[in-house]
Amino acid sequence: MRSVNLSRYIFDTGLTFAVLWMNADGTIYHRFGGRDSRSPHQWLSLPSLEAGMRAGLAAHASHEALAAVAPDPEPLLIEQVPSYIKRDKGACIHCHSIRPALYEEQLAEGSWKRDMIWRYLPPSQIGLDLDRDDQRRVIRVSPDSAAHKAGIQAGDLLVALSSQRVATASDVMFALDQFPTEGGKLSVAYERSGVPGATKLDLAPGWKTVTAKEFSWRSFKWGLTPAPGFGGTQLTAGELTKLGLSKPQGQTPFAFRVTYLVTWGDNQRFGQAAMKAGLREGDTLLSIRMPGSAGNLMRDLTSVDHFHAWWRLTATVGDVVTLGVLRSGEQVEIELTVLE
Repeated sequence: MRSVNLSRYIFDTGLTFAVLWMNADGTIYHRFGGRDSRSPHQWLSLPSLEAGMRAGLAAHASHEALAAVAPDPEPLLIEQVPSYIKRDKGACIHCHSIRPALYEEQLAEGSWKRDMIWRYLPPSQIGLDLDRDDQRRVIRVSPDSAAHKAGIQAGDLLVALSSQRVATASDVMFALDQFPTEGGKLSVAYERSGVPGATKLDLAPGWKTVTAKEFSWRSFKWGLTPAPGFGGTQLTAGELTKLGLSKPQGQTPFAFRVTYLVTWGDNQRFGQAAMKAGLREGDTLLSIRMPGSAGNLMRDLTSVDHFHAWWRLTATVGDVVTLGVLRSGEQVEIELTVLE
């Protein structure tokens, strides 16, 4: 991403693969890529890529060329951002490094707000699940979702969200990204059995807030606080069985072995607090209880990334969290105060 004008090439930089179909005048017709918590490849398939390419060609054929090539917006180069300069070693700048560096700069300027983390939301955020190969096609609508209440049905073909024409799931995500967090009426054009239709989705304030699981794959979660100050490796099904851990209906419980405490960098205070509270490398984390919670909060977690996202999004500064760990065959409870 070195020398790439981020004001011109606008896409989700947290992806493993992204395509922009553009005109020389700077117009972006369609985007391709995107993912959600299910898989890094959720929206990557050859049929959907081909469909996006055909849509890009069609859009280009009908595009009314601007009288002159629009000048680039005020250039934004990541290697010129002060928060990145201090770590720039002149090597390749990875896409996933962009967002954390921009957030760090906004924090330094005092312009950062927590709701800025909700970026490029999946179609499920408005209640839609799309066909992986024909990403205009709605295959499922979640009950009581914004899409359901607006009358969108399975089998509908999305045509446009707001001013963004839809050829891919990435187009949907871009349209959602551009819509304000404060909510409002999002216009949707669609086709149903070949008949054009239109509706508006009523999005309430705060509609962009996603679940910890959906947020878990985002790499910029690591820069958020409060942090737990420790991490580790998820136990395999075999390791869980040896420990006698199980759930009803044969579900696999979640537990992980603590392999590190953060005693370095800007967040070392969190690791030092965990160490002072009594947590040790080699402990196996089995349960978490927070004030006002009922039972073990780890029962709803599915991965170590999910744990880290969940802690950063839900832990309250000043609360005392009770960690249940297994150490040398004995269960130990540790009380850890959540730091600012």
